[in-house]
Amino acid sequence: MENLIQYLDDSLVPLEQKVIAYLNLEKDIRKAEVDMLTKKHGPVEEAAENTATTLQEVPEVSQEQLQEMVQQLDTLREEIIQLLPEKNKFIEVNLGYGPSMVGYFTADHETHVPLPEPILRVVH
Repeated sequence: MENLIQYLDDSLVPLEQKVIAYLNLEKDIRKAEVDMLTKKHGPVEEAAENTATTLQEVPEVSQEQLQEMVQQLDTLREEIIQLLPEKNKFIEVNLGYGPSMVGYFTADHETHVPLPEPILRVVH
């Protein structure tokens, strides 16, 4: 029988920490992009007043800061790829809520055709 708690291995902690940082940064980038688009394309404050909702205070993120965040995301992606023992295979990790999986894929898993651009997949 396969070891079902293999994802709790202490040697995976550095990989887990990088993946968590990657996911958090990715979420922050999405929020910043939405905030920038919202401020650019509409009277959000007026709409919030008319619907009796309140706007959350979101720190201002400049285009340069957003670009820095994207560069940090790319750096984290490369670091995660270096920590993965194999390509084209998922590795189970513990992201704090049970087993999750992370993998770096250069080929489609069904057709085995090389992908135009390799991708990092995180299933959580």
